[in-house]
Amino acid sequence: MPCLQLLTDVESSSKHICCCYCLPDDPKSSVFDINELLSLTDLTKMYFSTVGDLLSRITLMLGIYGSLAMFLTMVPFSLTELFCNIPSCTGESNFTSNSYDENHCWGPISRINAYRIFLAGFVLLIGPFVFFSIQKNKFIQIFATIVSFSVFCIMFIMAFHLLAIGRGKGNPALANFSALPNIFGACSLAAVSHATLPHIIPPILNKANLGLGIAIVFIAVGAFYALLSLMIMFTFENDKIQEIVLLNFLDCSIVPGVFFIYFLGLYTTFKVSAIFPLNAVALRDNIWAMFSSFQWSRIWAVERLLFPLLAIIPPTVIAVVTENIEVIVGITGSYAATTIQFIIPPLLVHYSRADTQEKFGPSVHIKHASPFQHNFWIILAIIFAVFTITTVTILYITHQS
Repeated sequence: MPCLQLLTDVESSSKHICCCYCLPDDPKSSVFDINELLSLTDLTKMYFSTVGDLLSRITLMLGIYGSLAMFLTMVPFSLTELFCNIPSCTGESNFTSNSYDENHCWGPISRINAYRIFLAGFVLLIGPFVFFSIQKNKFIQIFATIVSFSVFCIMFIMAFHLLAIGRGKGNPALANFSALPNIFGACSLAAVSHATLPHIIPPILNKANLGLGIAIVFIAVGAFYALLSLMIMFTFENDKIQEIVLLNFLDCSIVPGVFFIYFLGLYTTFKVSAIFPLNAVALRDNIWAMFSSFQWSRIWAVERLLFPLLAIIPPTVIAVVTENIEVIVGITGSYAATTIQFIIPPLLVHYSRADTQEKFGPSVHIKHASPFQHNFWIILAIIFAVFTITTVTILYITHQS
């Protein structure tokens, strides 16, 4: 296919400048090829106004703050449940769901104090990495993937085994609308997965079947999570299913041996230890980018000390104040993550399509374009986001009342 010619007038001259842009069907390089690593903030800066870009950055940072607060709550919560109930594998259940304030961990140390000790230890050990520039290591990612796959396999096999021998105790309700905030809140974790796609796609040379491949992966992962969730709901008593579902498996009557209990119990700590510095550094860089136009942002003490501390201290304070993971996940996912996933991307699509039509004309054909070309899908995504935020807000107000 020949290149598309665009005729552009130049005010300073009576002549015309003819520019050629190769369309995607052409074997040559195309302006639509994805060859550069572009973050979400890069895209908002390209297509949004100054105010829109600023609001998008603030929303993104609030989402990352929520994720960091969730991580800082998950680690000490899981460690407290693991080490305050030292398993002896006597055949009796080692799991207790009593509240923190009513139980002690070691002697005079209460559970809430043990929680704060684990939180302080994690921040002191992992927090300093935020002050440096770190990058993902493929060996760490491979190791984390293997461990994650092993943990999910153990959970799946144990839940299936308990159901097969008739030890399932779950009797889930048909519907529980009060749990909607937690459902939408869980989407905040999906946002982390979406954020990795811009780093995965550019190195792939042949993108002909990329959309189909990503769709298959998302469907397979979604089906696995749905199946595992259903099995867990029918395996354990519903009022005893923990915010971190791994904690339900820390029982010698469920898993065969102390090794598997510690393996499952420490998984959250290991996983978060690999994720937390990356997210915190991303937040630090976003904070710096927001204030980079000011000269004082380039002072060493501000750039190297203040910005990292601004990334660590707020989520740490939240984790100290509350260990309620459900509230953190619900608020983070229901507001910040919903905006990041269902409002900002549709608006980016709308403005980028308008920009494309302005530069290349309405008849431009993109070979690997999304099948969801109609504006109906953009409107539907925004309507869903508004419905989600409205519903969750009403449920929160009703619950508080």
